[in-house]
Amino acid sequence: MGTGEHAGSQVAGRRGRHGRRLTTKHAGIMAAVALAATSSIVWAQSGHQSASARDVTAASVSFPHGHLTYTADSHGDRVPDFSSAGYRGGKALPDAPAKVQLTVVASGDDTTRIQAALDKVAKLPARADGVRGAVVLGPGKFRVRAALTLSSGVVLRGSGSGGSGTILVAQGNAGSLITIGGTGSYTATGKRTAVSDTYVPVGARTLSVADASTFQAGEQIVVERPTTQPWIKAIGMDQMPGGGWKASSGILAVRTITAVTGHTLSLDAPLTTALDRQYGGGSVWHYTLPGQVSQAGVEHLAADATAFSKDPDYGKPASGASADSGAFAARLITFNAVRDSWASDVKLTHFGSGIWVQDNASRVTIDQAADLDMAVPAKLSPPPAFMIGGQQVLVQNTTVTGDNIHAWTTQAYAAGPNVFTRGTARSLTGTGQVDAGPHLKWGSGTLYDQLTITSTQGAFIVRNDFDGGASGHGWQGANNVFWNIQAAKYTLQQPPTAHTWAFGITGKAVPGKHDSQLPTPPQQGSIVSSGTLVQPASLYAEQVAERP
Repeated sequence: MGTGEHAGSQVAGRRGRHGRRLTTKHAGIMAAVALAATSSIVWAQSGHQSASARDVTAASVSFPHGHLTYTADSHGDRVPDFSSAGYRGGKALPDAPAKVQLTVVASGDDTTRIQAALDKVAKLPARADGVRGAVVLGPGKFRVRAALTLSSGVVLRGSGSGGSGTILVAQGNAGSLITIGGTGSYTATGKRTAVSDTYVPVGARTLSVADASTFQAGEQIVVERPTTQPWIKAIGMDQMPGGGWKASSGILAVRTITAVTGHTLSLDAPLTTALDRQYGGGSVWHYTLPGQVSQAGVEHLAADATAFSKDPDYGKPASGASADSGAFAARLITFNAVRDSWASDVKLTHFGSGIWVQDNASRVTIDQAADLDMAVPAKLSPPPAFMIGGQQVLVQNTTVTGDNIHAWTTQAYAAGPNVFTRGTARSLTGTGQVDAGPHLKWGSGTLYDQLTITSTQGAFIVRNDFDGGASGHGWQGANNVFWNIQAAKYTLQQPPTAHTWAFGITGKAVPGKHDSQLPTPPQQGSIVSSGTLVQPASLYAEQVAERP
């Protein structure tokens, strides 16, 4: 596929609180896919406390008689259910009624009049589902600066992403053409209640608390899994050059309570990193999220960012004061503090980056999106095309072309469950770096499903980036699942206290970039059916099909 390609339908931003920047054979054939038995691994760090062993002997997922069957390991950990990812936990996107229509004018900047129309719709009454209406842009080119914002219930809709549709033509300095959501962070209200379980396993949908009297079904809560110094020490992240990781609030999993039974809370989506009392356990609390936007979307349009590359800062490294500028800032959409929002049928051309879902975003769907001919200056660190920092995010039917890029990635302490499914990425030169996987600091619980990278340097990566500096990447991710993926090579390592699962992966296994520097040699993740695709063709699609 060449320039102008777009992923077709298939059947079945802001820096956050962590300083983040990231056919098979017929279906009737049964393919049992059990994790290869391995002995328990004790991750003893020199002079450090040993991390909990991961006994993966019994951990499995199989597909007998056309249904998924899960088996937990001796800790209770299991492959998570990813079916709750996306808008309203995996529901169909709404159809917003057209309220304002704009047509192309011969000259001038269109930013102000488009924003005025968006603001007008924001003042209209909302439907029962929270949707107010759409601003519809006619066919042709609209000149816009990186300044458009969407409020709750507002949709920006074009007249199609093809050649006869709507094109947003970027003007001015590089930035996000469209921003959805404010810059607030999750803030606790009321008291924090400790998790009373000794161990809440990966994939769990229930947990017990010391006092459940303040919780009730239907409420949204945060389950906090802190990064404590004992845990940092156990996984070796205190030994990195530059001082290593520091204790913090860590993973903040936003969940909806589905039931309260005694001291037990049932949740709408699984937890993707274990809550282990010896490493600080966890707590549950109510929250507010200032500036949160919901029921907002961008759909049926294209955008061209050629002008952004003229920004004097476009080729500067993404660090320090320029951490969100230049090519990294050249995005179509940034989802900040949002919930239940989306982007659908959008085509980006000549952007340095693409679409970012930041750490305070949840239940977002990105569907039928293409990021083509990405404009990345030579020697710049690879920017992401599709980046997830939040949780319950679904990215499906995507196409990426470019060189020196992260096609699909997650950022620090992404809470999951998140999904990248049905996507292709291709190097324009055939030999450029094009990769996918978690980027830094324990991006947790993401499914990489039915993805193909075409490049001699194409790779899927989970490893210990044993580097220091301001970012301190370290263990990039944990409890991620790779299902029927294809690339020239892969590095899929398993972090202490956690898992990496891969089923039906093609490519050559290669060592991690920093393996020779590590105090303890890394363990490879659990690889099943290397070189041969497995059934079902899509783990995500099957989990959705089997959802009650």
